[in-house]
Amino acid sequence: MEPGGHQGTRTNHDRNGVNGSSAAAHAQQPRDAEDARPPPPDAKACLRMNDLPDDIVHITHGFVPLSLLLGRLAQVSHNSLQDKIAELAKMALPTTAVNGAPASPSADDVSTDNLRKKSSLASFAQDMHAKWLKALVITEWSRQSHHVSKLIDLKFHIDQQRMVYDAALDHMANIKRDLTYARMPSPDLKTALQVLSTGSAPWMPDANYIEPPPLTPEDQLKWIDDLNTLLALRLNLDDFDRLPHAFRHYHISSGRVTFKVEGEFELDLTIADEDFDKQFWFIDFRYDFCPAASSLPPSLMAYLEAHVNQILAHGGLAGCHHFLHEFVLTCKINELKRQALQLSRNLWSGTLVVEPLNRALAMQYWSARSAVTGTKNWILVAVSSGRQRDHGHGDTATWSSLVVKWYRDNQEVKNVCITLDAKVVSADSLLKQVVGRHIEFILNGIRDKLMEAPRRLSKASSVRVKTSLSDPAASYLVLQDGFKERVVLLLEPMTGACSLMPCSRLVTPFENQLNSSKLRAEDGVACLENVRCAMVEEELMRRGGLMGWFPRKPALSLDDIRWATKLHDWTRAVWFRNVGWDPDWFLVALLSLAGDEWWLLQVSEPTGPARNRDALGRASPVEFKAKLALGPGHADRWGQFWTHAGVLVTSIMVQSLDVAELQRNGIQCCIQNSGTQDDAPRGRQTRLVSSCVSLSAMFPSMVVGKHHKTASGPGMDSKDNIKSLSLMEAYTGARLVHRQAWADDSMVVTYKHLQIPPRPERGVGIFHEQVMVVDAVIKIDKSQLLKGLGATRCGDMAYIASQGTFIIRLRRALGQPMLKRIKSCIRVIDRLVTYIRALDRAKACIDGEVANIGRVMFRYGGAPKGQGESDSKQEQGQTRRPWRVLLDLSKDDIDVAVDNDSPHVAVEDFLRILVNKEEGIGALMVWLPASVAILQTIQTVSAAWRRSNGEERVRLRLTMKTVAWLSICYVIGAGTKQRRISFDVNLRADAAGPWWYIARSDAGANGEHPDDVGKALQAVWDGSGREWSGFGSSARGSPLCGVTPMLMAVDDAIGRVVGRVNTSGASAPADQHVVVLE
Repeated sequence: MEPGGHQGTRTNHDRNGVNGSSAAAHAQQPRDAEDARPPPPDAKACLRMNDLPDDIVHITHGFVPLSLLLGRLAQVSHNSLQDKIAELAKMALPTTAVNGAPASPSADDVSTDNLRKKSSLASFAQDMHAKWLKALVITEWSRQSHHVSKLIDLKFHIDQQRMVYDAALDHMANIKRDLTYARMPSPDLKTALQVLSTGSAPWMPDANYIEPPPLTPEDQLKWIDDLNTLLALRLNLDDFDRLPHAFRHYHISSGRVTFKVEGEFELDLTIADEDFDKQFWFIDFRYDFCPAASSLPPSLMAYLEAHVNQILAHGGLAGCHHFLHEFVLTCKINELKRQALQLSRNLWSGTLVVEPLNRALAMQYWSARSAVTGTKNWILVAVSSGRQRDHGHGDTATWSSLVVKWYRDNQEVKNVCITLDAKVVSADSLLKQVVGRHIEFILNGIRDKLMEAPRRLSKASSVRVKTSLSDPAASYLVLQDGFKERVVLLLEPMTGACSLMPCSRLVTPFENQLNSSKLRAEDGVACLENVRCAMVEEELMRRGGLMGWFPRKPALSLDDIRWATKLHDWTRAVWFRNVGWDPDWFLVALLSLAGDEWWLLQVSEPTGPARNRDALGRASPVEFKAKLALGPGHADRWGQFWTHAGVLVTSIMVQSLDVAELQRNGIQCCIQNSGTQDDAPRGRQTRLVSSCVSLSAMFPSMVVGKHHKTASGPGMDSKDNIKSLSLMEAYTGARLVHRQAWADDSMVVTYKHLQIPPRPERGVGIFHEQVMVVDAVIKIDKSQLLKGLGATRCGDMAYIASQGTFIIRLRRALGQPMLKRIKSCIRVIDRLVTYIRALDRAKACIDGEVANIGRVMFRYGGAPKGQGESDSKQEQGQTRRPWRVLLDLSKDDIDVAVDNDSPHVAVEDFLRILVNKEEGIGALMVWLPASVAILQTIQTVSAAWRRSNGEERVRLRLTMKTVAWLSICYVIGAGTKQRRISFDVNLRADAAGPWWYIARSDAGANGEHPDDVGKALQAVWDGSGREWSGFGSSARGSPLCGVTPMLMAVDDAIGRVVGRVNTSGASAPADQHVVVLE
């Protein structure tokens, strides 16, 4: 159907006929009319038979003309519409219509009565639409009516022929069966003579029985209900205490009671008498386990029926359960025997021996290994009798059950639960379970022995065992040594043979040796260790030779090696020497269960005065020995291993140079513990050399340590600046941030790796050609300090938010000093931390945009946020601050850049001086929003003067002296007639709060007689306005709303003196000459 209809009904969008009728219906009407007209006589046979042979009957019974269907549907629709109109007319009118109140033509009537009428009319239209839609579908289907009619005729003819064929077969079978009784028996001449002579025979009985009337279905149902009631009464009243516990689960139906013993059988019994003392009678028996026969053979069923009825007559239900329980246990053992014999001929051929016993079964597995081990392994399945079970119901009968015993190496294995599924009897599952436990015992024993070795205790190599009782072939033991070498031990579940992977010439001899042993845990450990050492030795020789490390014969005896390494036992010793080494230097790898050790040995000649002495005074050929800090574990034998060993030596050398430099500058530094291989990064075989540097010795104010809790002093140049910024805090909402410590005292310097950059000429030496990569890690003392800063990176510096650490990566040539560069990087990080803290204190009037190491950006301007206003509106873009400031923290002095339309672009040099002071970032964030109003007003006044005179007769100059003191100078004219009018603007406070004060500061302000400017300004000094007022010789205005009208009043006074003209028009960009004073 078309999905556009209401509630899945089809729409009428495809109709283009008259009154909503479809084109298909109009096309179909002439076709139906033609079909309705009688055909001509000559074509009547062809049309009637539908172009089929005469033997096929044309089916017309049950056909309804399409026109009749559409006519009836039209009548029904018309009648239903009349009824619906009458029904709607009987409904109550809306209240507004009854009262006579006029209704607005545009208003929709939403009264309850009107809505009910609309709902009724919509439901009627929907129902009619669905019926006509079905008629449309039938009309479309009728286009193929001749094909459907032909198919119906063919199917009817085929069904009739099939019935004729089946009837013929049945008739022939009945004839053959009736012929059996066609033979006439020998005539009874004696009876015939007696009947013919006397008319009767006394030996022919005549019972004169009266046939009872047949039972109706109601009578049969009543009898069955009565029988169900009697069974329920008997089982719940009379036999309740004598009912076996296994028969507690039953159900009654169809005149019988069905007892179900889970996993054993189902038994149907009934009664033949209303007397409860009479016995039950057997009806049916079914197995409740698989695999089992769905129905018993007739002979076995007859035996069970006779025997069970006899037991029910004498032993009751308890005897019946005992007999059937024992019968089922015997059947299960026979089923297990059948499956085991089938397995011994197929999958387990030659390895499984099945021995049937007296109501028991023995299955010996791995029989082929008995000749090697001298022991046997088998499973015994038998019936255990005499087990006492008490289920808490007073039923303490002795029940027998199937038990499974497992004998491993001629000894019974106790305390192992071998489950035998009562529902599914499977010899294969039982064998897999036992063999899986046997394999698990062997693999876990080898694993436990391996884990006892010191090598595994130190986690140098891993041993993993996976076992499966359902699939023993999936069990294995994995010995992982190194990143790539691993040995896998598998046991074939059917034969018990061991196999080692990977398959190679090194593994085959040890695999054969293991299969020839008794497969004890010690044998498995020795085999795996020999395989591991052989693989490691082969790998070292093969890949070490590619990197210039070649194997050599041992230069020491076993006793000399024990004296040098203090080791008493090892499996293999591998000796190497590099290409450029002297003949007396060796790298020795000692492989053992205790752990692989790497030694650097210098062996002298067998004779010579330089021989060392051991503890007993004997001469030793070992002149130098050093144990490499690779730990007792494995090593990746790729080429990187030898490269990492060279990096280790170089790192130690560079570390000593850096420690000496730091100590010369009085900075405390200590070398951290070298650690073991566990401390090495992933994929690296040597440890990382690292040092711990005291950060407080370089920057005391940054460190929260033992002697530096917080920084001392406010940090600004004078107390006036601090006081002025405190006044600005009152009306901007920003807070001045004082320097606080934020870092731990310990800065960890780690020497990562070496880089050798390509050089066109190598004439300087390899020491100066190598570049050492060093990482310095600084940890933040307070984890919540930079909670708003995510992970960021800039150049060689990065911040890891999840760890709360800054990482500085330095790439420097060997021998190049480190202190100067690392100090510069730490200073950049300190500026970033100060910015984050200042931004948090000034979030009422400053919005941060970008915060990266070395570069930050924020916006300011606009109205400050309220106390309870959240930052969500700012983030949603509803309150976007107009001006943006960019701070470049990566240079020696912080660089400041503001937007071109910002009012602070004229004092950009003053911003650079302010931000580079101590605590200058926090002071900048307080001063910027505090000075927006006054600087924006000065910018407006300056633009107005530039528009009013094209010859620049009046120029405005701004000079910043301090954060709260600025000077405004009007330069009138040029040359000898130049005149300067200056004003000082200061921020001071009284009891009412902070105010901007303006007073004239040029020579004309101190004269006895006021000049023309003084007369013009006197109106300002004596006047007042919105949030500003005059004081006779000066004026003051509030920082937010009063300073602008106050400055505009002063500017208007100057304009009246000068005679300003043309104050309209667009403002053109002009230069402001700014003089910045410290």
